[in-house]
Amino acid sequence: MEAPGRIWFGYVAAVGLAVIGLFTLDPLAFGLAVAVLVATVLGEWYRGRQAALSAAAADTDLADLVSRWARGWAYARGFPRPAAVPGGVRVEVGEPGRRVEWVATDDADTLAKLVDTARDTPEAWLSVVTESPPGVRPWFVEAGLVANDGEEALMSIQLADHAFRRLPEGYRAEVDRDGGLITVTVRVGEDVAARGRIAVIGADAVADRIQTEPEHRRRGLGGAVMSLLVSAAREAGAMHGLLVASEMGEPLYTGLGWRARARLVSARTATPRTSAESRHG
Repeated sequence: MEAPGRIWFGYVAAVGLAVIGLFTLDPLAFGLAVAVLVATVLGEWYRGRQAALSAAAADTDLADLVSRWARGWAYARGFPRPAAVPGGVRVEVGEPGRRVEWVATDDADTLAKLVDTARDTPEAWLSVVTESPPGVRPWFVEAGLVANDGEEALMSIQLADHAFRRLPEGYRAEVDRDGGLITVTVRVGEDVAARGRIAVIGADAVADRIQTEPEHRRRGLGGAVMSLLVSAAREAGAMHGLLVASEMGEPLYTGLGWRARARLVSARTATPRTSAESRHG
């Protein structure tokens, strides 16, 4: 029996014993009811405490967050599983102008090696997760890499804390599951108004490509798509959410309860810029 089931059974048993004691005036039944109730309450408290400690431990190490996010992002995009490198991962993206990408933290020893490696690799990107973007950009300049515009945000949430947004009237949603990949498509009539996906790997759910068509923006569709994705991810067993948000998308996720853990800045080798897609949710 799962823990929630055991807890529910404990409460039922305590009530049952109390009822028996009430009708029979048996002090032993009353005593057992109190004992079962105390044990159930303590068990529920302990389970909640362990879950909180587990969630906190899973959400503290930035290098670990980078690795977990990249694994889910690669899965969502159909890339090969990322290879671990010191301080981060290497992702075989395979897009024009972005054949390979390193995603890592801003540890000085790690960064010193990666900027040189990226510079010497054709069609390469280097993305650095940091709390201080101004401290990272000089590394790009010194290595001869071309910095991409703007910043993104690595964000996380405990999925149980995610705010719920209802789908506006006139729209309908389709939820599709393919293994651990969940896709939500919102339509009005036969036209696609918004869409998004979330990749579930173990207890992690990584949101990706949350998009609303221009003519349907500012109607709450982004929040509704995220709510549907998170609900489906929780049904699949996920507990922790991760995503990388663009500057434009970050306020949406913040309003839903997501928290920015660090900024992400990226650069590429000095080759002609292409229409390679951004990575954000």
